[in-house]
Amino acid sequence: MDLRGLLLGGMIIGALGVLDDLIITQASAVFELHDADPSLTLGRLFRKAYRIDQHHVASTINTLVMAYTGVALPPLMLFALARGNYADLVNVASVAEEIVRTLAGSLGLIAAVPLSTFFAALLAVSSSRLGVLRPYLGPESDGESHGHH
Repeated sequence: MDLRGLLLGGMIIGALGVLDDLIITQASAVFELHDADPSLTLGRLFRKAYRIDQHHVASTINTLVMAYTGVALPPLMLFALARGNYADLVNVASVAEEIVRTLAGSLGLIAAVPLSTFFAALLAVSSSRLGVLRPYLGPESDGESHGHH
């Protein structure tokens, strides 16, 4: 069994779970903004939602870094107990790979969330013109309900 591949697979599944959660939350924020002010143009809706997006992404990246650090804590502790040089630690292939994976996952979030924000804003602004496809966006808000259905 390839333990590195298993670890990578687990990290990818975790990152996809985080990405799914982040995108759904962001799309929900876009639709709530639109429901609060249906007169918003696509550009204004996107800009308002993008400000929320920046906070979501920063928070999620911090969470991922802490989660990956938590997973890597036992090897880091062993390295510290062996009184190793931390500069050498960064140059060890497995540690460098984890740093690159964290950066790549973060870049994926940074790219995916603004795209989902744009498409959610586009759908929100044009939802009245979607006809039979409108129900696939979820239940229409009555302006009062903020829970999941």
